[in-house]
Amino acid sequence: MLPIDPQNETAHSFVVFGASGRLAKRKIFPALWALYRDDRLPQGTKIFTFSRTKLHVSKYRLQCVPYMGLSKERDQKKYNSFWTNVHCVQGEYGNAADYVMLGEAMALQETKHKMIYANRIFYLAIPPIVFDNITLNLMRKCKSHKGWNRIVIEKPFGRNDITYRPYQLNLCQSFNESQIYLIDHYLSRKVMQNLFALRFANRIWSDSFNNNQIAAVMITVKNEKHVRGDYFNIYGIIRDVMTNHMMQLLTMVAMDQPFSNDVEEMRNERYRVLKDILTLDMTDVILGQYRNNFMESDPEKVGYTEHSYIPTDSLTPTYAMVVLKINNKRWSDVPFILRAGKAMNETKTEVRIQYKSVESDLYNPNELDIRNELVLRLAPYEEIFMRVQLKKPGEELCLQDTEINMYMNEKSLKSSSNYASLLLDIFNGNQEFFMRTDEQCEIWRIFSGVLNAIDVERPKPFLYDYGSRGPIPAYRKAERSGFVFFAPENWHESKDTLAYGEEQ
Repeated sequence: MLPIDPQNETAHSFVVFGASGRLAKRKIFPALWALYRDDRLPQGTKIFTFSRTKLHVSKYRLQCVPYMGLSKERDQKKYNSFWTNVHCVQGEYGNAADYVMLGEAMALQETKHKMIYANRIFYLAIPPIVFDNITLNLMRKCKSHKGWNRIVIEKPFGRNDITYRPYQLNLCQSFNESQIYLIDHYLSRKVMQNLFALRFANRIWSDSFNNNQIAAVMITVKNEKHVRGDYFNIYGIIRDVMTNHMMQLLTMVAMDQPFSNDVEEMRNERYRVLKDILTLDMTDVILGQYRNNFMESDPEKVGYTEHSYIPTDSLTPTYAMVVLKINNKRWSDVPFILRAGKAMNETKTEVRIQYKSVESDLYNPNELDIRNELVLRLAPYEEIFMRVQLKKPGEELCLQDTEINMYMNEKSLKSSSNYASLLLDIFNGNQEFFMRTDEQCEIWRIFSGVLNAIDVERPKPFLYDYGSRGPIPAYRKAERSGFVFFAPENWHESKDTLAYGEEQ
């Protein structure tokens, strides 16, 4: 157990707003259960659900079962014990009286177990449109006066800079920056920590992260699944993953080494990177939308506008690629290419740092643009590897691409999932992998111009086939920007080039 208090006199209340939604059942409760199962959830933790839908613990636990990863022989007794700590509260997000009821429910558990101190975490797994009502009511009715309070905010954080600023103001008036956790549940804590160790503790990489050595950086988030529900049609692919998850990855790759291990020093360095990124315009963007490839037998694997929940005239992009430029001494002239898409050929999240080619034709008589790459893969599995040129087997001195894996095997170590680790960070007050509100403000400054143009002008996206690698114009733009593709993503030589899409 975590050493929260030597006398075990501290209660923790973890409140999940929007508990009836998919996020709570598929992510939050499985992570809480994993911490409880492994004896890592702080002692005295009580979990509360708050939703407009009336929930009962007995029924709710059954809805969560498919996502909990249970082992019946080992977990059943402890699983039953976990649910004795869950309490359901029904209420309207704008009704102050319902927050009084929530506060009383938390206070009852705290006094029932004779706890002297009471800490409270409020997790907002709900649409941003109701954030203001919730934060105001939490401040007035539910804050603990005998312990700390923390609020966890799910993406997306607004729609653009205009809608985000009043939301940021309201949030910061209700909670201090040290209490606010803008969570990114896609982020791999272990991979990013390994990146920091690799880069800042090894001269070979610390001296090479600059525009003298690096040609381009590409951050990719691909998902082979199609869009589910009408939520996506409101926000689109850029707001869904780029203005939070992918930009956080970018800042962690591009930041300078902090002066100390202090969390705020790290967040300051990330903020400086964002301040130096130039504002995007539409010439920096390629948009795409998946269409029916007429090869799938699954009736759900159709074109985006063929889903029953999507308008037939929708121009919402399901694929986007943007080319960002960082205007500072370290990264000037190095393109940072972000690309993300739904219904693609695979599910993958990775950062690909591509080094400049060696200026020598000794082993490269065909004068190919051969480059080394440092690859940080976050999904579907975690690894860090280098792509290098080594000699092919045989007598002749010929080169071949080789991967050198540098990721330590941690299977023997007891560790939590990324999401559970982030929840544990919230309990411990560690904000290292959570964005500050001013970081998010800069991200909206970078993206709002193109987002407003997409919303108002409704440009027609390039089409790409369901299950393909995306639209051809995205590959062309990436190459014009300075990135070199290798097999299997060399669209020039691929046999299924036509499956990548067509220009409109």
